[in-house]
Amino acid sequence: MGAPKHFDGVRRGFSSKHLAALDERVLAAHRAGDLAALAGLYAAAADLVDDPDAAGFFLTQAYIFALDSGDPAAAALHRRLVSLGRDA
Repeated sequence: MGAPKHFDGVRRGFSSKHLAALDERVLAAHRAGDLAALAGLYAAAADLVDDPDAAGFFLTQAYIFALDSGDPAAAALHRRLVSLGRDA
């Protein structure tokens, strides 16, 4: 089984197995409604990709879930989005 399609453009050094495991953790967190876990998992996904659009997508998701869960990491995620020109 290859890496999930949304991990196209992933940095070298990450195996398909590693990416599939991250994908499964994201899906499990969605099923469980674990917003705090989703914030962390999407932030981790953003760190794995070289594609700035993919990183922006994953960071946006992380930021939304951090806000929804009251995670203090929301401020740092917002700063990262601003540094990428994704927010003001």
